[in-house]
Amino acid sequence: MVQLNQFKLECRKHCAVFAAFTGISVLTNLYFLFSQDQDLSFVFLLVNMVIGILLPVYIYLDYYREFFTGTMPINHLLPLRTSALFGVKSAVFMLGLILVWLPSLLDVFVNPVGLYHQRIMHSDNPALSIAYLVLSKLCSIPAGLAVMGLALAAAKRLRKPLLSHLCIALVMVLVVGIQFALVVRNSWHWSIGTSAAETFKQYANLLTVSPVSRVQPADINESIQWSSVGMNLLVALVAGAIGRYLFNSRKYEILGK
Repeated sequence: MVQLNQFKLECRKHCAVFAAFTGISVLTNLYFLFSQDQDLSFVFLLVNMVIGILLPVYIYLDYYREFFTGTMPINHLLPLRTSALFGVKSAVFMLGLILVWLPSLLDVFVNPVGLYHQRIMHSDNPALSIAYLVLSKLCSIPAGLAVMGLALAAAKRLRKPLLSHLCIALVMVLVVGIQFALVVRNSWHWSIGTSAAETFKQYANLLTVSPVSRVQPADINESIQWSSVGMNLLVALVAGAIGRYLFNSRKYEILGK
């Protein structure tokens, strides 16, 4: 019951932000669905890029205030373990991120000149393309949230602010950097935060990466990297387990609050 009430509270708290970004995403996708003005296609990519930057920053700052600086102490008076509170907030953020992302599927399923529409429809197995497109995104979200939690939980154990912030940066850069390196290791070149019609975009945590081969694959399914999906699942499980242990440790639960 406590978790449910806290979930409702967090939903009300963050509803306006995610509703605003979802509205922007819906309007942008509907505009390009009906206008099909390719001269302004860069605006579509720019909007998605900005949303992809602002939302993770917003989520991180909320986690930072809650679990690092402790500027919202009322939540720590609840009969909840810190890991449970983190889980509740993460569930809300996952739902919010999915809602913001869903309108972009209009470009895939409905828009005949959408970035991936033609290539998916002409692939040998459109169902596989769609499954990968959805699963790769969904698996990246818990990985990103888990790494943020792990970084903050680990940094909280250090007493000096400088070392704590270095710890946060090190954990996040190290994990995302390793994933990024594995995603682009066989590519000719790559771009961050954008999409490319030649290949499916990959996710190194919440970081969007578009690796491009020297020769464009005839079938877009040839660009599928299930290993990146597996990496995100592994990161979510490992980072989540370690973060849970740190959040529930005596040093954090009793001394860190």
